[in-house]
Amino acid sequence: MPRNFVLPEMLHRRIDCAMGRRPCELRLRNLRMIDVVNGVVLDNAEIFIDNGVIIDAGCECKANARQTIDLEGAFAAPGLIDAHVHIESSMLTPVRFARLVAPFGTTTIIADPHEIANVAGLEGIRFMMREALRAEITMYFMLSSCVPATPFETSGAVLTAEDLAELINDERVLGLAELMNVPGVLACDSDLLKKASMTLSAGKRIDGHSPLTSGAALSAYACAGVRSDHECSTAQELVDRLRRGFVVQMREGSAGQNVSALAPAATPKNYRFLCLCTDDASPDDVFARGHVNNVVRKAAACGIDPIEAVRMATVNTAQHYGLTTKGIIAPGLDADLVVFDNLADFTVLRTFAKGREVARNQWMTTPEPEAADAAQKSCVTGRVNIKDLREEDFVLRTHSGKARVIGLVPGDLVTRRIVCDVPTAAEGVIDCRRCPGLLKIAVIERHHASGNIGLGLVKGFVEEGRAFDGAIASTIAHDSHNIVVLGDNDADMLAAVNEIKRMKGGLVLVRKGSVVSSLPLEIGGLMTDADALGTARRKQSFIAAAHDAFGVARNLDPVMAMSFLPLAVIAHLRVTDKGLFDSDAFRIVDIDPQAENPSAQS
Repeated sequence: MPRNFVLPEMLHRRIDCAMGRRPCELRLRNLRMIDVVNGVVLDNAEIFIDNGVIIDAGCECKANARQTIDLEGAFAAPGLIDAHVHIESSMLTPVRFARLVAPFGTTTIIADPHEIANVAGLEGIRFMMREALRAEITMYFMLSSCVPATPFETSGAVLTAEDLAELINDERVLGLAELMNVPGVLACDSDLLKKASMTLSAGKRIDGHSPLTSGAALSAYACAGVRSDHECSTAQELVDRLRRGFVVQMREGSAGQNVSALAPAATPKNYRFLCLCTDDASPDDVFARGHVNNVVRKAAACGIDPIEAVRMATVNTAQHYGLTTKGIIAPGLDADLVVFDNLADFTVLRTFAKGREVARNQWMTTPEPEAADAAQKSCVTGRVNIKDLREEDFVLRTHSGKARVIGLVPGDLVTRRIVCDVPTAAEGVIDCRRCPGLLKIAVIERHHASGNIGLGLVKGFVEEGRAFDGAIASTIAHDSHNIVVLGDNDADMLAAVNEIKRMKGGLVLVRKGSVVSSLPLEIGGLMTDADALGTARRKQSFIAAAHDAFGVARNLDPVMAMSFLPLAVIAHLRVTDKGLFDSDAFRIVDIDPQAENPSAQS
């Protein structure tokens, strides 16, 4: 039955409940209700719920109920909505992800399955949508717009406008996900414009992804129908986008944290055009800091009125995406609720999804679901396919003695472009063991066994003065999710890649040929069907080993930082399976700045 299909009998029951002619299923009493429409808190309020719907709320209700829960003066708000998130970045399947975030008050997410789409195409998206039906929170989807994100990388699939047309009219699809190929849009790429036209014709939204874009280029981008962006990193970017009719999704996730930089540009005059999102939610981070409630907390700590911060995580997002039954505590709407202790810490005491209490004191109260059906997930397993490699495949040379180096910026996805002197051996071979703080990066195509390997150098991953003495590898490598491996010697880099191949995807740390720590990710090399807490603990152990034993900088999440190094649509230097990529010039460049630039591979 469609989610908005309402029978007359349903309306009859709701009216009778509201008038007190029949009892509701549940009454929440003695609460402080956050009225996000009027921007006030109603003290000593109550909320009546029946059949997953709010029947009445406030201080003058006539309804009654069979069961009553006393919330003891706590704050009740609409369930929190994540305006933009990649479930795959949690390394969990959708049903496991729901159990990760629900205890922190998130009852609705708007997901872009871009990661699994780059690995398994429409089959991957359909897998996510099937699994979402088993989740205890509401999951909507945006269709991945750029698969692959650029022609300078090799993905596991290609999604054209004709492919996406198969899903655009699904009621759980809200539109087209982050249109990240800005140069392609500005050049009027025919397939991108077909995707945009198809989405707009279906009456659905187009999400943006346009870091550092400004002026006429930003206006032209808006003309393509884009109406939101989560990639603002400065106050000026926020203002520029609001002026052009965008909704800005302020992000505070595991990789990108931009709320503190954007908050100064948020004012009472533009609050209603701001939403909150996480983008990437790592399980260990969520258990430590929370989910959307953490973004609300950060916004309030940065000077935004707490009620306005709650609005940004509820009604603002619901209205932007046309979620007419979400985002407000009001009669006839979904009984998605979060109960907070106060409006400073935003610690979640209870979570209700469609009127059912699913979490209390930040732990799920419902039983763990069964694993995904083996036949259903067969389309997204066994997704590591590479040629046999040798140590020589990792050799990197510069004949001038200088090299382009990717400089990491803690807390930001944007990298620095560095040119520095590097000591070399015979024939210009770079030996990172002679360059403290410098690591080699290799990105290896893993979908079609093409043999493509892109090489580069990274600075800032390791603490100053520490020797890495090993390798770290992962099949999480935005956006095409090829294998990414960092190390200071070719032998360990090769060993790490071979272990990834053996595990059929995941994370691995290797020293002197031996595995120090690992985390298998059997679903597309991105996710596991294991439970959220167990996965979080294994990832915490992996990260601890990276920091303690390998000297990874303490201000970096090594998995997140590594995973974004191949992301060709973010400034300034990246590495894909086709080589070192200058995202500003939008072309492959040589590691040696004095060498002639190579042409892009086809």
